Amino acid sequence: MGVNLGALRFSTRFAIVSLLCASPLLGQAVYRGANTAVRGPEYDVSVGYSYAGLSFSGKPTVNMQGVDLGATVDFTPRWGATLDSTYVRAGRDSRSGHGTYAITSLAGPVFVLAQNENTQVFVRALAGVSLVDGSVPVGQLYYRGWLTRFSWAVGTGIEHNISGPFAVRINVDYLRTKFVSSSLTVQPQNNVRVTGSLVYRFAAPRH
Repeated sequence: MGVNLGALRFSTRFAIVSLLCASPLLGQAVYRGANTAVRGPEYDVSVGYSYAGLSFSGKPTVNMQGVDLGATVDFTPRWGATLDSTYVRAGRDSRSGHGTYAITSLAGPVFVLAQNENTQVFVRALAGVSLVDGSVPVGQLYYRGWLTRFSWAVGTGIEHNISGPFAVRINVDYLRTKFVSSSLTVQPQNNVRVTGSLVYRFAAPRH
C-alpha cells in the first residue's frame, strides 16, 4: 500500500528538524518541572486539527481531515503517557456514493528528547484500536463496510509554550491500521498522520 508522498516527505523532514532542534536543547539541560522533588505529575489536555493519508485497495491515497483530542500526564521530566483520539473523514466518493472516515483511540509512553523553558521535542509509541469505514470496489459494484482492529503508531513532535498554561503542539506519526480490501480480506494500511493542537496544562500541586 502506498502513502501520500507529499505527506511522507513532510513527516520525514519534520522528524529531521525535530532532532536538529533537540541538539541545542540538550546542551541547555533545562527541563519543565526540574524541581520534581517537590512536584507531582503534570497533566494537560489538547484539541486540534488532524490530517491523515489512508490507502484503500483500488483507490489512490485518500486525504482525510478531522479533529484530534488528547490528554497527557508527565511522571518525570523525561517520561510521560498520552491518550490520543482522532476522527478524520473524506468527502463522499462520487463513484460509490459513500463517505469514508476513520476513528483511532491510542495510548502509550512519551519520551522527551530535550526541553528548555519554552520548547520540548519528544517521541512517542502508541497502541490501541481503530475503526475504518469505507467502500471498496468488487467488480462493478461497491461494498461499504467498517472494520475495528488493533492499531499502532510511532512518531515525533514538538511543543512550544505560548502564554500561561497554553502551548501549541505538532505531531507527525506513522499510523498502522487495517481495512477490508476489494478481495474482501483484511489488509494493513500504511498511513501518515499530522496533527496540530492547542494544549492546556494543569499545574501540578506543590508539596
